Amino acid sequence: MDLGLANKVAVVLAGSAGIGRGIATILAEEGCRLAICARDETRLAQTAEEIRAHTGVEVLALPADVRDAGSLNGFFDAVFEAYGRVDILINNTGGPPVGKCLALPDEDYEAAFQLVLMSKIRACRRVVPSMAEHGWGRIINVESTSVKSALENMVLSNAFRSAATAFAKTLSMEHAREGIRVHTLLSGPFMTNRVNELGEAAAQQRGISFDAWRAEAEAGTALGRFGDPLEYGALAAFLASDRSTYMNGTCIAIDGGALKTVT
Repeated sequence: MDLGLANKVAVVLAGSAGIGRGIATILAEEGCRLAICARDETRLAQTAEEIRAHTGVEVLALPADVRDAGSLNGFFDAVFEAYGRVDILINNTGGPPVGKCLALPDEDYEAAFQLVLMSKIRACRRVVPSMAEHGWGRIINVESTSVKSALENMVLSNAFRSAATAFAKTLSMEHAREGIRVHTLLSGPFMTNRVNELGEAAAQQRGISFDAWRAEAEAGTALGRFGDPLEYGALAAFLASDRSTYMNGTCIAIDGGALKTVT
């Protein structure tokens, strides 16, 4: 299916690995001109080169820390200088540390607030005026199934991803008639470094091996396996296209059926 995304300008935050890279790869395959950022310059450069070689599309790759307002604004300054507009924003970040509600200090809460919530708000501030001017735009927030079902020992993710989801829903209501569509994707277990990190922590807490934790986690999904980030990218690309033009403000789980709530 041709999604009609050729030459759209797509920005993928934290796009050098995992889900971000999966989304960036699929958008590039659809012909988008890409801008990606991440903190790890070496991995970022490697990812950009591999996407260019695979798809032949233009890829602007610049190091940036989405937690830092100055760094994020500098990245967007470069994007607008290079491309003149932004059509698609993938609001993706790394995950905050694990921990229990009362065990974490103020500093951890503040850092998670900046990482998970404020980075997305600031990114939207930068792109919505351009999208409104052109009468077309797509914003997709990458969140977690913790929005629907709180995860143990992950209060920072539970709290701030829920806040980011509420922000996205409100934004979708405010700008729908300007041609802008806003969506939230609730991530389940995918083959990423973040899942490995969380799995190691969970296994250690329970006194089991990582392999035992992974086998149990995979068995907990209806499909019996973890997801491939390219599968994530396919859904994001559909939502970014005009094939989904009558959808707005949605909150969709992509989790292999792990979430037991009705969505």
